[in-house]
Amino acid sequence: MPELRRHLLEIFHYSGGLGHLLFIIFILLLNCWQVANAAPYNPGWGTVGVFTDAETCSRCHRASSDLDPAIAAVMRLPLQDDGNDISPVYQWRHSMMGQSFSDPYFRSAVEDEVSAFPALAGLIEDKCLTCHSPMAHTHAHQTNSDLTQDATCSEPAGCYRLDTASTQDHAREGIGCTLCHQVKSDNLGGEASFSGNFSIATAADLDAMTIYGPYQNPHPGGSNIMFNNSGYTPKFGSQVTDSGHCATCHTLFTSTVDVDTGIPTGSNFLEQGPFLEWKNSVYFTGANQEQQCQDCHMPDPMPGAYTTRIAVRPDATVNTLWPERIPFYTHSMVGGNAYMLELLRDNRVALGIENSTTVAGFNTKVAETRDLLQNAAELVVSRFERSGNELLVDVLLTNKTGHKLPTAYPSRRMWVHLTIRGAGNQVVFESGAPTADGHITTDAGRLTADCMARTKPPGFSNASCYEPHRDVIDTAAQIAIYETVLSDTNNHITHVLLHAAGYLKDNRLPPKGFTNAQADLIEPQTKSSGTDNDGDFNIADNQEGGGTDTVHYRVMVNDPDAAYSMDVRLLYQTIQPGFIDGLQSNGPLVNEFKQMVEQLAPGVEVLVSGSATLPAIGASDGGGGGGGGGGGCTIDTSASVDPIWPLLLTLPGIGYLRRRAINNGHS
Repeated sequence: MPELRRHLLEIFHYSGGLGHLLFIIFILLLNCWQVANAAPYNPGWGTVGVFTDAETCSRCHRASSDLDPAIAAVMRLPLQDDGNDISPVYQWRHSMMGQSFSDPYFRSAVEDEVSAFPALAGLIEDKCLTCHSPMAHTHAHQTNSDLTQDATCSEPAGCYRLDTASTQDHAREGIGCTLCHQVKSDNLGGEASFSGNFSIATAADLDAMTIYGPYQNPHPGGSNIMFNNSGYTPKFGSQVTDSGHCATCHTLFTSTVDVDTGIPTGSNFLEQGPFLEWKNSVYFTGANQEQQCQDCHMPDPMPGAYTTRIAVRPDATVNTLWPERIPFYTHSMVGGNAYMLELLRDNRVALGIENSTTVAGFNTKVAETRDLLQNAAELVVSRFERSGNELLVDVLLTNKTGHKLPTAYPSRRMWVHLTIRGAGNQVVFESGAPTADGHITTDAGRLTADCMARTKPPGFSNASCYEPHRDVIDTAAQIAIYETVLSDTNNHITHVLLHAAGYLKDNRLPPKGFTNAQADLIEPQTKSSGTDNDGDFNIADNQEGGGTDTVHYRVMVNDPDAAYSMDVRLLYQTIQPGFIDGLQSNGPLVNEFKQMVEQLAPGVEVLVSGSATLPAIGASDGGGGGGGGGGGCTIDTSASVDPIWPLLLTLPGIGYLRRRAINNGHS
């Protein structure tokens, strides 16, 4: 349906006055031709099995509002009565953790995989909901309820299905308080716990309804109030501050299906492995720069200096006898996906979350995400000089995170946008410039029919389907892109997750300390691919493990003696176009997601930028290399509107669609 919409827009636009009238009628009809809105999510769904809604937790674990200056504020920043609310539920609600089920890309990807492998539908949905609706999935399997048994499910008791989850509020809550805080320490950090294999006590277990927290000696009075109001008993559990806790879902292996036979091969593919990447870094437990996942993604608001009580009474008053705690772990759950947060914000009604979220809440989370991204990388222009008729530019990139950059789901990519200007500020060279809708020049090859086909034609070659790793760039058509490219069982490019058998390319920047020898011991699938001929990839001071790469630009110019300036940016995108076009199902969830994408194309984030100048021969040196500054901004995708179009802006949707036509060069 999105493709039909685009073609009709072009036809109506070019067909003159009658076409414009038909265009207006078409848009009015189109505004009514949408996927039905989801039923409103009810955050006060109560208790199901051993799980309880976050609303119940928030009755006590909320920021103070007593306005008594004599009593220290609770969970506010700064610690005063009008400080910002940094209580757990308030921060969590607008995070990707809180919206893990509502995430429209997740649901469309599940529907697309099911359409590609209908014989495995039950297993696919059950596996994906293990971590995206973990409370409902766990309850269903603990109690053998709400499960469906059919030919597509080989689970003995049945599979938990997407249609079922869509009707259950404890599924739609996503990754809630009583999921994470009931995860036991069993096998955490080991292979047995990966791919959603966390352990939670059943209602019949002696340790049922135990809430694990990071603080020793829970206060008896507070514990009694907690039990009386929720049925849970607090207990110290160091696992909630350990990366192994996060690894249960953020280390995911998927089964590989043979592209020719449609039968699982028995091999498992590492779909994402931030935890395994972190284990091979200087930030691993016991390493000289140890950092846990929680240190970056649930940060202390004032490390070593912020002290607060972690609850108030049910009537919102502060009990001064309860202890103040340090450190305090915010539940910002901030990651790297500002774009999806914007889609959730803009589609709250369609997703059924209008009554449980706010625009302001999502905007805050988007800002927090961009703040985190701003610290993800360092960029230095280490060389900008002449050599004969060439300009030589070296750009040094350093990964500042504890995992690969980018990491996690394979739709993500990062690339270098470099521009050189000469006399009159005219561009003489540019590589990596994005369009308003997040495309770069290399996407043209990636999006061809053969490259996107699930079953490739005879004689197929991967050569034009993706940009190889670039050490040296000497033409504008070449771009330094850091990404994964999936290969199927025939070693052909694929965008289908269950067809993935390995990587044609994985040149994502490793974390500092990462070595191939250690990767062989931890998980060989984390090793880089396609970088063998780059002598400085992940090398610093002649040692492997630098977490760095230098891109070398060699640019021919007509007047090498003239003055030149150079600007460079490191850009990042969470969903590249190939993974959107790769959704080939015509199902309602895929169509819904593509409609959302048409309204807001995948954003491009600036992680960091730099610049340098090269004075003319004989002129005084007016500048030099730089880098490391800037970042965290979204590329401006605004566009001017032609003079006649404001007359039609009162009609819903028309102004936007016309601007898209202009952005795409159809004016």
